[in-house]
Amino acid sequence: SHTYTYMGFNLEDPKFSDLRVREALSYAIDRQALVDILLFGHGQICTGPFMPGTKAFNPKVRPFEQDIVKAKELLALAGYDEKNPLEFTLTTSAGGRANVAQILQSQLAKAGVKMKIRVLEWQAFLNTVILPRRFESVLLAWSLGLKSDAYSIWHSESIRKGGFNFVGYSNYKVDVLIKEAEITVNADHFGALYREIFEHIANDLPYLFLYIPNSLNVVNLDISPVEPSLRGIMHNLLEWEKETK
Repeated sequence: SHTYTYMGFNLEDPKFSDLRVREALSYAIDRQALVDILLFGHGQICTGPFMPGTKAFNPKVRPFEQDIVKAKELLALAGYDEKNPLEFTLTTSAGGRANVAQILQSQLAKAGVKMKIRVLEWQAFLNTVILPRRFESVLLAWSLGLKSDAYSIWHSESIRKGGFNFVGYSNYKVDVLIKEAEITVNADHFGALYREIFEHIANDLPYLFLYIPNSLNVVNLDISPVEPSLRGIMHNLLEWEKETK
């Protein structure tokens, strides 16, 4: 699918402005377990902001593997230990994401992190958490279009009120690359720019990129030609015909 689930940080919060903390949390999470438990294996680990199969995807970026020892070391460097544990609240919307949050809570606890969970109905979540940006961390998902567009989520100009960069991510190099990609007419150059954007964002960890569910479709065998595509199962709908027996 073109949807990924992520844990986003309020980067204006002193706890999460420290990259070591974000890296520690990333090491504390077992993403493959999320895929296996939540998706019954029907998905893949997410490594960054653009989807596999697109020119923007950077295959050189490797997923974090769970390493509790490394997570604890990074937390200690950031000033957290058993006597002074990292504590924060993860806010999400009602529905299936509450189950995701509970698994994350259990995984993070192994590294000594105390994460509380706050679940709200969608409209309340949007109006009292996202729009006013009153959160420490959030659990959400993005559904992306076929053409990668980093501006609305990742450019610093989108931090403004009403923008989708509600975590407050700002990287000058990323801003420059996004603007350059907007004016290029060469598809290969566009892909190269976006793969570089991908790498910068993956290294900066404004989100913990978690998983991408597979898009599962059930098809009547009497209907043809049904051809799977990155554009979706119904991209050639007008060509479908029902076979007569």
